[in-house]
Amino acid sequence: MSDIHLVRSHSLSIAKAKALVQRAADGLATEYDLESEWHGNTLRFHRSGVDGQMLVTDSEIELNVTLGLLMKPFKGKFVDRIERDLDKLLAEAEPGTQAKRPAKKKARTG
Repeated sequence: MSDIHLVRSHSLSIAKAKALVQRAADGLATEYDLESEWHGNTLRFHRSGVDGQMLVTDSEIELNVTLGLLMKPFKGKFVDRIERDLDKLLAEAEPGTQAKRPAKKKARTG
């Protein structure tokens, strides 16, 4: 089960949504030393203590992350950074619209 699960809706083409996800992942890679690779429409990323993926569909970006024991204390910081980056990039990519977020739910704890 994922420690972090986020979903963001979008109205971009899959190619533009994937480019947006890549930009978000590049920012995370810099801060958290993550490596990532694409498998179809899924960007998988990892480092010691972090394993996750961002699935891009024609209407949503879905993020699932599993944190190792030593990374769990940083969960809040990680969630805040991902939400901020994704929402900012979506707002830039879809001017005039707000990032369409589902009702605020706490990230799953595990």
